[in-house]
This record gives sequence, C-alpha cells and structure tokens, in this order.
Amino acid sequence: MKRKKFDGFVLTRIAVFITFFACFISIGPTWAEGGFPEMEATRFQTLLGEYEKNPTILAEQRDLIKELSPQQLSDAIDHLGLNHYTYLHPVEIRGKEIPALLGKDIGQYSVMSVRGGKMIPIPFQLDEYDDSGFVYLEGEGDIDGTIGIIDDEDELVFMYRDTGRQRYDAATMLINGKVVRELEFTKNNGKRYAYVIEGSSDRNRSNYVDYDLKTSTATNVFYGFQTQTDNFLMFKDFYANVGDKQGHRVLDSVYATIETHVLSTWSPKIHLNTFEHIKAIPIGVVKGPVRDAVIIALTVVVAKVPVFKIRAQMDIYDQMLGFNARINIPGADILSRFLVEPHIIIALDFNEQSGARVNAAISPEADGWEFVDGKVSDFESNMDIDRERTWLWLSSNHGWDVFARINIPETFPVGVQLYYQDDPDDHIAYENFPGAFPRMGFDVYKLPKDFSQIDLDVQFFFPDMLGMGPSSFHKNETGAVPELAINIPTKTTTNIAAD
Repeated sequence: MKRKKFDGFVLTRIAVFITFFACFISIGPTWAEGGFPEMEATRFQTLLGEYEKNPTILAEQRDLIKELSPQQLSDAIDHLGLNHYTYLHPVEIRGKEIPALLGKDIGQYSVMSVRGGKMIPIPFQLDEYDDSGFVYLEGEGDIDGTIGIIDDEDELVFMYRDTGRQRYDAATMLINGKVVRELEFTKNNGKRYAYVIEGSSDRNRSNYVDYDLKTSTATNVFYGFQTQTDNFLMFKDFYANVGDKQGHRVLDSVYATIETHVLSTWSPKIHLNTFEHIKAIPIGVVKGPVRDAVIIALTVVVAKVPVFKIRAQMDIYDQMLGFNARINIPGADILSRFLVEPHIIIALDFNEQSGARVNAAISPEADGWEFVDGKVSDFESNMDIDRERTWLWLSSNHGWDVFARINIPETFPVGVQLYYQDDPDDHIAYENFPGAFPRMGFDVYKLPKDFSQIDLDVQFFFPDMLGMGPSSFHKNETGAVPELAINIPTKTTTNIAAD
C-alpha cells in the first residue's frame, strides 16, 4: 500500500491504537454545457440583491443553491465581499472573551448585523460546556459553571458570512434591545461587523444544519449525509447539494484500521477495523442553527467483548465537520510498550472520484496537483504529511472540494504520514463500491512510550472550491482566520447596555 494522503472529513479514531433557490420559486435552472446547472441571468442578478439584504436566503429556500453553477456561486460569494474560506468560516467566541456577559442569563442575548442598511438578527447559538471540554449534553458529564448562565467556557457561535460590511448607526437604525458589544473582524485590510444584543426578542429562525439523532441523518444547505445508527463511521450516504452530480454518493465509508505486532515482529499481527471492532455510537446531540454537536461513544470490541469506551464530539457545520476527542487511557503507557510496528490508519474511501485533483502538505509542487486516474504517479508517490504539515486536499471537479487538517498536540509526539491509494483493483471487506477511487487518510505509525491522554482535533472543510492553490489556501485562509476586536460602542453612535 502506498502512503500518501487524504481529504476528508469524519474520522479519527486513533482511539488509541486500539482503539472519527425557489427563492423565486418560478422557473427551474437551465443546465449549462458540461452538465452544471445555471440560473437564468436576470434571476441571478435579483438573487444577488436579495442575498446582500438577507444572508440566510439559501437556508430559507434550500433549492436555490442547487440552481447555481459553480461560477455563479463563486460570483455570489464575491458579491458579498467574502471568499471561499470566509464564506464557510464559523465564528466561535468563548464567554471569557466578553467579560460583560459573564454571569448573565443566556436567553437575554442574541446577535445582529447590518445588511441592506438595516440591523437584522442572524442565526447564532450560545452553547454551554462540561468539565471534560465537550458541549454540555444533559445526563452526560458535569457542566462547567451554571446551567443557563454564561460562563467562561461557554461559546457563542455564528457564521462569518452573516456579518455585515456596514457598522450600526443608532441614529438611523432602530433595534429592539441594546447593543452590548461590537464584534469587529479584520482580514485582508477589510472589516466586517456583528453585534451582541441584550433584551431583544427578535430571532432569525433559519437553520444551516439539521442532524436527526434517531436516523443519524444530516441535512445541511451545502451537503448531507446519513450514517448507520449504531456506527457513526459507517456511511449510508454522503452527497453534495451543488455541482453537476447533486445527490450522488461521494463517500463509501470511513476506513480505519489498527494493525500491530505484540512484543515482537515475529508475533502474529493484530488487525482491528471500523467494520467489526471499532464502533462510534451517537448518544446525543446538542442542536443549534449553526452547529449540531453530536456526542459519540467510541467502543473498541475484541472477540465480541468491549475493551473500553471513550467519549468524543463531532461538530456538524454547513461546510465543515470537526472531530474532537479527549481520551484518558489508564495503563496506556504500559500497553504501548508491547506494541511493535503499530499502524493506525484512518482514511476516507471515496466513491468513484476519477479525474479529481489531489495534493498534500508535502509534495513536489505546493499549489499543484495530480489526477485520480487509477494509478499512482511520481507526484502522488512524493506526497506526504508530517506532524507540523498535515493538510490534505481533493478537488472533485464537480463543484466541491475537500480540505482537511489534523492538529496534534506537542504533548503527544506521534509519527504521522500520508496514506493514499489510487487503485480500482484494491478491495477491502465490506465495501459498497469496490476499489480505491481514491482511498486517502492518515497513517499514525509511531507512538510514544509513555502517555495516558490523547487530545485530537481534526477538521474537514467542504468549500465549493478553494479559489487558489491548496498550499495558499492553508497559509492565507485556514491558517489566518479573521482577527477579532471586541469593542464597547460609543454612546453617541449606539444604544448600549450598562456593564
């Protein structure tokens, strides 16, 4: 097997080596040459004007995004003063960053921005956290702070795309409530604004995401998926709502294995996989209009006997999946000394992405690519990742990309390399669609000899496209988020609440 790269989204079970627009509902889209949809030009211009005034129009009228060609969606993003990263970027602000809110009732606060010359409510949520660092789910863990009260680790979440380019002017823009803080964002010499409001009953009821725990189904604006209800790693469907193959299944499964000798290279190799031995069971979800946080119980089963369980969290956004696992493993330092040449492989097994472009953080050309074509070229053979350089990229050529990265704490010095297969004749058990088209992911091949905790953070971005080379996207976008300043509005220009 070639070691190479990955793109993807929902994985990460290094569960420790034994263990992630009807907008104007009239006429439908035409289909441009090449098979992409294309909204009629006059309707599209009208949509641009409406989108500037109403940032949630695509969430309110879900079929609109399906009518846009890749170029039209790109033009709409540009029209809003955004790029392909800032359009998908969720803003996450901890309570301790806004001290004026601490100790206050969560229900008293909301978020607004200026769009179309008016101050309007935008989708937001204030999530509480437990003492293990996960979003608080009643009955799972102890809350960090007080229920219903804004504490240090509670988190305000909204979409950067919903901010406005215009500042609030109290003299001309009346609101129901008081402005507590101005949130000023700066990126590439441009500024955008959002406002924390106290005492307003106005709410935007649009949802960018919607995960149903009973069926383990997510229906988002940009994409959707369904997993097996007894294993979050086993997908029954994963599709995009954009491009020329809308609704087409993109992913076969998350493919994760743990392979190792014990005590000696001469010993039989232990082989565990996500199909039979590693189960990720969703046990609850904390819902919001911007993010649904799915709490997961990961269980490693050997000889039909559960060896141990850990908790993890999967954050579902409109164009992003985030996996976080904080794992305490009693005896792990002893166990790891028995493992010889371990490999923990976590990969995405794609469904027929021939013609897609791929690259990784270490490659012959940082902003270049190679095509998925059923054989591994010299370019692909030289792609790789390491602890510091961990991004992976696949561009489908069907109107969507995947960009992934993993953050490895300094306290967990593992060895990581790229896992990559581009071979239609390479089959694994339990595949729905035989062959690697491609199969991409992480190979954790070296474990420290003394550790008891793992803290993992994996993010999968699903932009419509990068808008630049993958290395530039990592350097200038995912690695350079908008800078935030939290301002006290002046009384001459705004209504403000007393601190």
